[in-house]
Amino acid sequence: MYTLPRRSVDQIPVLTTERLILRASSADDYDPCFAMWQDPTYYRFIGNKPRSSGEIWAQIQNNIGSWGLFGFGYWTIEHRDTGSFVGEAGFKLSRRTEISPPLPMIPEAGWGIAPAFWGKGIVREAMTAAVKWADAQDAAFPAQCIIDDDNIASRRVAEAVGFRLKGAVPYGEAAHINLFQRNIRDV
Repeated sequence: MYTLPRRSVDQIPVLTTERLILRASSADDYDPCFAMWQDPTYYRFIGNKPRSSGEIWAQIQNNIGSWGLFGFGYWTIEHRDTGSFVGEAGFKLSRRTEISPPLPMIPEAGWGIAPAFWGKGIVREAMTAAVKWADAQDAAFPAQCIIDDDNIASRRVAEAVGFRLKGAVPYGEAAHINLFQRNIRDV
């Protein structure tokens, strides 16, 4: 299992880009995050169902807790000029037993932003900052991500930040999902 040194909440890094602030999640993110997860255009490629209030509440706690357990996690993306909640991006450890064989226990990259921000290069900007941060921690920071066949926008983001398609893997009830990896080595 790949980890970095653990971080307390006050040690979660804040990343700033031209338009964004990537920061630790907080309870204040609950309402906009819950609203994002009720929009069918948002969740279409992420399980194709909304998340419940309890799932969103747990997700916010998981975003913070991952930093303490593994030294990396998800950030909340905030718009620099307006302070608006944009979405989330980062890395987590996932136990993907619905994929056979299960994925290695290395960071899984993920991202999602509210549809109002789509088509503006926001995810690419956020993930570029996240990957640069990860590489500064470990020049060979391994990562993987899974992307639905039809999610062309996410595929372009993954490739732009250095992920390469490894191939299709069996995934739960779906026939398969595409696995992308970067810096994979024995961990």
